[in-house]
Amino acid sequence: MENISREHQIALITGGASGIGLAISQRLHDMGMKVVIASRRESLINELALKLNQIRPNSACAITMDVRNKNAVTTAINQLPAGFNQIDVIINNAGLGVTDSLLSCSEENWDLVLDTTLKGTFLVTQALLPRLIQKQAGYVINIASQASKYGYANAGPYCAAKFALIGFAKALQEEVREHNIQVHNLMPALTQVPAPMHESDMTLGWLQTSDLADCVEFLLTRPARVNLEDIGLMGR
Repeated sequence: MENISREHQIALITGGASGIGLAISQRLHDMGMKVVIASRRESLINELALKLNQIRPNSACAITMDVRNKNAVTTAINQLPAGFNQIDVIINNAGLGVTDSLLSCSEENWDLVLDTTLKGTFLVTQALLPRLIQKQAGYVINIASQASKYGYANAGPYCAAKFALIGFAKALQEEVREHNIQVHNLMPALTQVPAPMHESDMTLGWLQTSDLADCVEFLLTRPARVNLEDIGLMGR
């Protein structure tokens, strides 16, 4: 079997210091990749970068970024230090939801969810895409949700954002296919966050953040002839 190595390649992970993003950041680092950990939570990303750099020097970089703001995104990316600015893999993980009916949902909450989950994915991808095109290679991996396929009561903004994320990815794939760039969507069901310390504390029927990290690793180690667009994950 063809052995695909991503060692020394660079991945940028939004929301990369907690939950699913944390698990993915750690896994990519374990694979020998350099990781750029992006989030608004400066203390968390600095703590994680320090930890990873102690394991392997000059292997992690923390950047403070509000994905909802175009200027914040472009400024953070343009200030990436040498050795971390040639991104190979984009992990669009930043997102959030609110528990509210569509009848009572405020415009502020609607904008918060759509701007973080959908607009943020667009802005980060748009800012980094020229670097992937220049290389004529790369991956865009979006952390979507089962809410990108099914509607759930009291989660209207989240469902709208995740449904739209799939449409965004489908259009993007058609635009970048000629540049050897692959676009993937992971669609997990309920995932236990934070990850439990012990297996006995795992919630029955829920996914673990490590399951998402496993899936990202699987995608990045397939031969170039393999393209997997939408991957659903469900606990049992």
